[in-house]
Amino acid sequence: MTSMAKRVLTTVVTLPTLFIIIFFLPYNSYLALAILAILVSIYDAKEMKDLFFAAEGQKLNIPCVLVGILPFSQWLETAYFPQFPLVDLAIVLMALTFFTLELIYGEKDDFAKSLLRISADSLILLYPGILITFIMKLTTTIYPTQSMLLFFLLVFGNDVFAFIFGMSFGRNNKGIVKVSPNKSIAGFVGGTATAILLSVLFCMFVPGIKEIVLPWQAALIGFLTATGANIGDLIESAFKRSAKVKDSGNIIPGRGGLLDSMDSMLASAPIFWLLLSFLN
Repeated sequence: MTSMAKRVLTTVVTLPTLFIIIFFLPYNSYLALAILAILVSIYDAKEMKDLFFAAEGQKLNIPCVLVGILPFSQWLETAYFPQFPLVDLAIVLMALTFFTLELIYGEKDDFAKSLLRISADSLILLYPGILITFIMKLTTTIYPTQSMLLFFLLVFGNDVFAFIFGMSFGRNNKGIVKVSPNKSIAGFVGGTATAILLSVLFCMFVPGIKEIVLPWQAALIGFLTATGANIGDLIESAFKRSAKVKDSGNIIPGRGGLLDSMDSMLASAPIFWLLLSFLN
């Protein structure tokens, strides 16, 4: 099976799974989505730790399961305690926890690499930890089902069509971004244009969203979401180049690791949520 076929197959499997969760399992403030986010964040944290070890030869002390507290806190805040900033509290407590762990484990090298390890722990707290909470925040928008469907449609649409356009028209315009030399102008333009088109069509015809988002606003959402997704894809390429690996893992056929599929979502979710919140 070709790389393109694997990529399309993964998308065909993943999107319906997300749609089923969003459409048919919205119960208890999208508990099913929260459980998925918790599991994904934990595994993403593991892949980030593996990348850091491959790049720097340093083992991090932060337990991967700790990162799952952030999407859980977001769900708990949304479902039961909207008056309390549970996510903010979780971030502070988690930071203090792995700072404390460094005081214990840092003795092994006389704290020579403490700043490096704490910086890496903080990065994992942000990526995937904090960023994945913005996907959960989409459940708080005025039309959560439509908002989440639009978000996933834009991210996957940008990704698939960037790949298709890049393969079809990008042979002579690659190398514009050094961190990912196989990316092409045709891929970026094709993926972004597709996201804009999908966003405009979705916001023109889907009830709920079409009442609050004008066509020009939909085009802006598509453009900025695709831009955020591209940035997420490129920054993860930087992580992998630093670690001298092709993929963050091998859990997903045709895509590599879980981070290889989540990078675009993690970076674009805050942008998408901010735009929708402003419009609402």
